[in-house]
Amino acid sequence: MVEDPIHQPNDKLLKATFSAPENARAFFENHLPKELAAALDWTSLALEPCSFIDPQLTSSESDLLFHVKIQQNDAFLYLLFEHQSSEDPRMALRLLSYILRIWERFAQNHPPPAKLPAILPIVLAQGKRPWKTSTRLEDLIELPPAVAHILRPWQPTLAYHLLELVRIPYDAFAGTPEGILTLRALKAEPMNELLNDAIWDESLLFSISESALERILRYILNSEVNITCLKERLGKIQSKPLQSKTMTLADQLREEGKKEGLSEGQLRAFRTAVLRALEIRHGACPDGIREALESIDDPARLERLIENAFRSDSLEAFAQNL
Repeated sequence: MVEDPIHQPNDKLLKATFSAPENARAFFENHLPKELAAALDWTSLALEPCSFIDPQLTSSESDLLFHVKIQQNDAFLYLLFEHQSSEDPRMALRLLSYILRIWERFAQNHPPPAKLPAILPIVLAQGKRPWKTSTRLEDLIELPPAVAHILRPWQPTLAYHLLELVRIPYDAFAGTPEGILTLRALKAEPMNELLNDAIWDESLLFSISESALERILRYILNSEVNITCLKERLGKIQSKPLQSKTMTLADQLREEGKKEGLSEGQLRAFRTAVLRALEIRHGACPDGIREALESIDDPARLERLIENAFRSDSLEAFAQNL
């Protein structure tokens, strides 16, 4: 099991929204297969405070685990949010490892003869392009055709429910107003459509709390949309009270951002440039240097390190400047 702070704006928005039981319930009820949704006892839905993803993947995915009852039996809904730029052809294999971790955690607290609970895995994918990857583990396993029927019963099986934001029209998202706006924003960001009318649906914006509106605005500002275009978009809001509140919040968040310095995305770009320079100059970059760079939040220092990476005679010499 992995306990890791949330650094990515995508994760912050998703987790802040769907950690709330009412948002999660409405999302699952509307976006799971109807027969499955009807079988679950939604009054029992409860968030489990844990994560199971691999440490090296925390920048490209996050997860939420919910306990739920199915006809008085324990079960879990496991939501994996995938926002890396390209799909993983072996997603089913990665999910299998996460599911094993969930079962191991359960087994620690429920010794035999207790049976393991059913786990229902859902992958929410944010990318620009539809996936071509199979959602079934058995499709990843190569079996000689002549003996496939003999070997197949011996192989593990697993299938997951794949929800691709890119395939879902904006008006097809269902759930609570906060959940709908969150899903629309997550879909829009990689498509450069955060100023789309669907994101600024006033009937939805009226229906969410000020803290939820702040999260949506913070996400939009963190995506580095053109500020002039954003102001023009805010100016098109028909309701004057809503327009005033939204503009005020946006200005406050922009000022807050200026005080905090560069966004995490911008700092990450600087760190990546340093790593790339080291790879060009020296052909590799040790994990120790990568870890040291992650702790540096001063853009001026990172800019100097880019130059040092190209000028250094060795990785050891560069490391002395960290």
